[in-house]
Amino acid sequence: MSTVAGARRGPGDTPPGDGGPASVIIRPVPAPPPDGEASPEAPAADGPRILGTAPPPGGRARPPALEAQPAEPRTERPPHRQAASAPARSAKRPIPTVGPWALIAVVMVGNFLAPLYSSVANVALPNLISAFGSDVDTMEWVITGYMLGYSVSMPVAGWLADTFGRRRIYITGLALFTGASILASLAWDPTSIIGFRILQAIGGGLVSPTSMALIMDVVPASQRGRALGVWGLGMMLAPSFGPTMSGWIVDNLDDWRLIFWLGVPIGIAGLVLAALFIPREEDEIAPARERAAFDTPGFALLTTALAAFLIPLSQGDRLGWDDPWIRGSFVLALASFVAFVVRELRAPEPMIDLSLFRERTFTVAVGLRAILGMGYYFAIFLLPLFTQEVLGWTPTLSGLVLMPAGITMAVLMPIAGALSDKIGARPLVIAGVAVAAVGTFLFARIDVDWDVSRIAIDSLIRTAALGLMFTPLTSVALSVVPRNRSGRASSILNTVWQVGGSLGIAIGQTFLTDRTAVRLSDAAGSAVLSRPPVADALHALSTHVGAPAAQALLAQQVQLVATVRAYGDTFLLAALVMALGIPAALMLPRRRRTA
Repeated sequence: MSTVAGARRGPGDTPPGDGGPASVIIRPVPAPPPDGEASPEAPAADGPRILGTAPPPGGRARPPALEAQPAEPRTERPPHRQAASAPARSAKRPIPTVGPWALIAVVMVGNFLAPLYSSVANVALPNLISAFGSDVDTMEWVITGYMLGYSVSMPVAGWLADTFGRRRIYITGLALFTGASILASLAWDPTSIIGFRILQAIGGGLVSPTSMALIMDVVPASQRGRALGVWGLGMMLAPSFGPTMSGWIVDNLDDWRLIFWLGVPIGIAGLVLAALFIPREEDEIAPARERAAFDTPGFALLTTALAAFLIPLSQGDRLGWDDPWIRGSFVLALASFVAFVVRELRAPEPMIDLSLFRERTFTVAVGLRAILGMGYYFAIFLLPLFTQEVLGWTPTLSGLVLMPAGITMAVLMPIAGALSDKIGARPLVIAGVAVAAVGTFLFARIDVDWDVSRIAIDSLIRTAALGLMFTPLTSVALSVVPRNRSGRASSILNTVWQVGGSLGIAIGQTFLTDRTAVRLSDAAGSAVLSRPPVADALHALSTHVGAPAAQALLAQQVQLVATVRAYGDTFLLAALVMALGIPAALMLPRRRRTA
């Protein structure tokens, strides 16, 4: 029997299977002792301890036998995590072991809170104006500031998570969000509540991309579609729940401060669950020598571009799109974005990894996410306006009418995710975009005689289609991204979703205003008193209420008709925007890809 001398690998040795001279691990193994005899341990003077055997009766001790064993398979990890894995394994405190579905349930809490608060303040805006004695122009920053802080913090979340650990950044973001919610409920003037809302949004912007990256870390590639479907429930359901809950508080309790306290218990519960169940392995910090430097110029350029684009989007309808400040902001946004792209292409450690866009599937998915965000928030913005301003519904009822659609989407998203794991994303996304466009087109015929059931059913069709394609689209985008870059890829996907939603709201608001003016002009032209039908109706009405009141009622009716038709035109535009996604969806891969 041949023997080989071996020793334990030291820190500087080449690990087996990494291109070294040998791909086996050599370790001493004792030869089997004679029956009834033990194998005492014989310490070596200057080396590893070798197991020997007691001499057989009347003979010499046998040398220790050594056997070569295959190297254990290595689990691929991001570069900085390979260096940090040894301390993590040697930590005295054990790492709790949880299944991937338990982790998904934990991060869903944070992923629900951040989008929830993007819509709750809209309902409370009149109460805030009254409470602080402010005006609409000032208090609109409660909404605009949240949108801006949310969008700006998302791109940097990927770098923070990849550098300082995803668990740490997720908990930090959720703690910041919860603390800012408490502070917002204690606000004493417009400046304080706007500042706390921005701080709240920054925390929320850190949570969403990081939670997505955590899921990509722990869920096998074959189950990611279903996992992302469950994870995405929070993001998609929150905009439906937000107006309902805040509307009920405003209608029944008449205290806007309770709206901000609403998420505090949820945030605290989410922090406790995250601390207990997110593996501490996800807390590993990249060693300084392997840590990517923060791209300060890139961050400054991107922040300028987003701010210069999103702020005028929210103010353009009020100030007018021909306003020099609005136009100058858009020019600044374009120039900053071009400079940002040039910087990122040349930077050794870019904040946004633009090389991800070399993969066609990822690029197409990002574009579709932007269209999806536009179409989703388009209707989320228009429907409550129509039901409250035209139909006269309460905020609570306006929110409740969206609940069946939200519940349907909650059921469909995990199903769509599971299907995408089996048949791929392409057929589901194509079907979802087409049905969403048709469902949005149904609202182009909206009128004053539409009741709760009619609006709820049409909304259900449109929203169910979005639920059908949201998860497969996210899954196919991340399936082509290496694991150690999933944090930054998640940031891109979440940022374009938010920016697309902001763009959809701005376009919807502006188009609605313009079409109302056009439709009012057309309706006024058809309601001239010289036309016999109009004159006869006005004369009959005057006999009951008098001529001045009759003319006022006629003007009110003309305004109502113009407004309803303008809403129909705006929903038609939203349907056309959704339909633009069909050619893009056809560019997705035909077969399912595994990471």
